[in-house]
Amino acid sequence: MRISYWALMVGALAIAGCSKGGEPAGRTPASSGMMGHMDSGGMGMGAMPAQGMAMMGAMRAHMDSIGGMSPQQMQAMMATHQALMSQLLDAMGADMRGMKMSGSPAWSALTDSVKQDLAELPNLKGEALSTRMRAHADRVKRLMALHQQMMGK
Repeated sequence: MRISYWALMVGALAIAGCSKGGEPAGRTPASSGMMGHMDSGGMGMGAMPAQGMAMMGAMRAHMDSIGGMSPQQMQAMMATHQALMSQLLDAMGADMRGMKMSGSPAWSALTDSVKQDLAELPNLKGEALSTRMRAHADRVKRLMALHQQMMGK
């Protein structure tokens, strides 16, 4: 479990780094494995990075890690999870605005459900938290898949 914790922390730091401007010295968008300042597949975004798309791999790892935690560990990670989810939702919104897209009714409903989860999860404990977190993780994964579909990836 200790290795999972460290893997989660590395993923969290990677996601946090996605929200910072520019790349660290000596690293390029290609070497960091993120979309950086490259054109988003010729979809007219020019120099605008697809932030939400760049965060997806680390967020999937984060969600998988949380799924293997005890309810007590989930509670301890809740603030970090909420911060990461906020960054992801903001980045996906920025991707869509960058492409001048509006969310479909399915997108809006799923986003609202994820936000409702984020509001209610901190108040849950024990098996109720584990059950709700599994459902939340499923919704987050569906949201990321929908985002990828909408972005044409």
